Amino acid sequence: MSVVIKEKDMKKTFEKSCAWAMGVIVLATLIPAGCDSGTGDNSELDNFFASHPYVSDPRTGIRSAVSISPASVTVNAVGGKAVFSLIGGNEPVSWSVSNTGMGTISGGGASATYTATVVGKNDVIAYDRDGNAAIAQVSGSVSLPIISPSPITLSTNGALAVLSVSGGSAPYSWSVTSGTQGAIQGPTTGLTVVYERYLPGDNAVTVVDGFGSRSSLVLKQP
Repeated sequence: MSVVIKEKDMKKTFEKSCAWAMGVIVLATLIPAGCDSGTGDNSELDNFFASHPYVSDPRTGIRSAVSISPASVTVNAVGGKAVFSLIGGNEPVSWSVSNTGMGTISGGGASATYTATVVGKNDVIAYDRDGNAAIAQVSGSVSLPIISPSPITLSTNGALAVLSVSGGSAPYSWSVTSGTQGAIQGPTTGLTVVYERYLPGDNAVTVVDGFGSRSSLVLKQP
């Protein structure tokens, strides 16, 4: 038995096929590129989260979890450094900090080095090529140099005092306020120096550490 398809029926079938195809094209056009959960171009989303480090990136859970090691560090000196590594994710990796006035981050790949320009709190952020993000914290407090022992009284000319410094950051340099009343004998650098009284009259010794932090001690010389 043969089946005869009328021209009218063929026309209706063709029209339905065209309508279905057009619907697919329209739907594909309406889907935004930023919704891609694969490896497409997500640069606009990457830029958004890079400029808004405290906004949660919803894509992280869709792809792969990443983390920064160590998760937190303490940097107590200007110029102090810390090395961070991104665990998981795919290179290339982009690194940034939330406050460029507190410190900088340099390096490429899975590791980068943070350098403190001001001692205090900061955040280090890393993004892999797929937009997975992780954050680590930097903290710190200034450690000032302290001279000991204190107080000191030198009652006779020629009396000696051994002075030491703790805290701060090496190298250390020492000076006296009045070279007439007394002076440092021998090296004027290092953790320990020897001061000698010359004449009556109070004097002061100052130590300056490697980052410019200073501390002074008054020596009583009746």
